[in-house]
Amino acid sequence: MRKLYLLFIVLVWGVTACQRDDIKVYNSADYIQFEKNVVDSSLCTFLIAPNLGELRFPVAVDVVGLSAKQDREYKVEVMDELTNASAGNYDLPERFVIKAGCVKDTMWITFKNSPELKVAPQRLAIRLVESEDFELGQIEHRGNIIIVSDVVTKPAWWGAIMEYYFLGTYSDKKYRLFIQETGILDLDPNDLNECRYYTLIFKNYLKQKKDEDTPVLEDDESEMYVVLSAG
Repeated sequence: MRKLYLLFIVLVWGVTACQRDDIKVYNSADYIQFEKNVVDSSLCTFLIAPNLGELRFPVAVDVVGLSAKQDREYKVEVMDELTNASAGNYDLPERFVIKAGCVKDTMWITFKNSPELKVAPQRLAIRLVESEDFELGQIEHRGNIIIVSDVVTKPAWWGAIMEYYFLGTYSDKKYRLFIQETGILDLDPNDLNECRYYTLIFKNYLKQKKDEDTPVLEDDESEMYVVLSAG
């Protein structure tokens, strides 16, 4: 459903004639576009850094064309009609530059934490704008949607495999601690080595707390655990 909604966003931008093969790299113009497709929103969460008031979030940008001997400027603007993030909760620089000799850049957006982010995620939608140096690239790569949040919700990957073989029963408190101790938001349940590695990190954290006579408890006062026994 989320992808269908974001695909609809692409359509309502009103650009009807641009197709992938409309961009001619042999044309004199160079094109600018986001590396990520607009239907694949990005997540910036303060769960990975609960004690920080600000997070700098990277957005990758590509040039479709050749590098240049001089710096080239590109522009980005907020799509107000698709953004519900408060203006005070983010800092978007006015000027971005593709350095001489480069065909890639990483633009950084600073997000500021606030109590409202603990209530519900917010959305910042941005789009590239034509500049003296660049025309716009593929329509599906002209926009970027970033979800900024400090809300804990059960991730889709924490399904039966994680429940039965690795992390055990889900709780918001367990997920928050897992993120803090591993620095990981997502796991691939089909990558058993990855699941085992990060589960062991978390398991050792719980064991250490128990050895210190300060076991980690769930909200119902039961002891927090993982089901992985190896290691």
